[in-house]
Amino acid sequence: MSEAFSRTFAIEEPSTACDALAGLTGLPKARIKDCMVKGGVWWSRPGRATSRLRRASTVVKPGERLEINYDPALLALTPSAPELVFKTGRYSVWNKPAGVLSQGTRFADHCALPRLAQAALGARSELHPVHRLDREARGLIILAHDGKAAAKLGELFRQGKVEKEYLAIVRGVPDWVETEACEPLDGKQSRSHFRVLKSDPAAGMTLVAARIDTGRKHQIRRHLAGLGHPVMGDPRYGRGNACPAGLQLAASSLALTCPFSNAPRAWTLPELAFPAGT
Repeated sequence: MSEAFSRTFAIEEPSTACDALAGLTGLPKARIKDCMVKGGVWWSRPGRATSRLRRASTVVKPGERLEINYDPALLALTPSAPELVFKTGRYSVWNKPAGVLSQGTRFADHCALPRLAQAALGARSELHPVHRLDREARGLIILAHDGKAAAKLGELFRQGKVEKEYLAIVRGVPDWVETEACEPLDGKQSRSHFRVLKSDPAAGMTLVAARIDTGRKHQIRRHLAGLGHPVMGDPRYGRGNACPAGLQLAASSLALTCPFSNAPRAWTLPELAFPAGT
């Protein structure tokens, strides 16, 4: 099996997880181990929650199930390293590179920020994302270091107590300095606020600051495309906005009151530069 697949197997006799999956799938043990380490194998046991299984030597028994999600193209990816911006004992703030997922999938988590950050910190416990950012976008993301911290930080986001601003380089020069987009997305009310920071008429691009009152999928990208000024490098929305440098969208600032110290905290990334050669 060299193509991507997802299969679940019932274990009929005791064996190591690696041996069992090699026999059931026909894949070489080296590929099974690689898939396990990168988060593509899940273990189900009676009375316990299903979890990722990474140790090839783990013994599995009758009555248990193994799920393998194998995608050789995905497993071959080497993600860019995230940048640590701030760290306390309960959470940390990271600059997520473009191409890195905010969280893992059933197929893998080696290209996801929580796993990369956990390795960078040398942490034993899994880190928890409390909000998301598009895979193609870059910028600031908070990761909680334990479940209770994730609950407290997540509540701040749900209550709208975290100030977030994004930067986008869009195609064209808008005829507005500030505007608001209220087009419903996916049948739900949506509202975005945009403000021009500077333009490059010769290149036909503008740097825009964005704030959102709602959190619909790809909201900023869809609203800007709807205004006729799609984000440069957006592979899904807009025309005439190709950019070799990739999607020009970044989560540029975060501000909140720390729920553990009650101290105000704020983080800001440098301003996006107009990409050359577009």
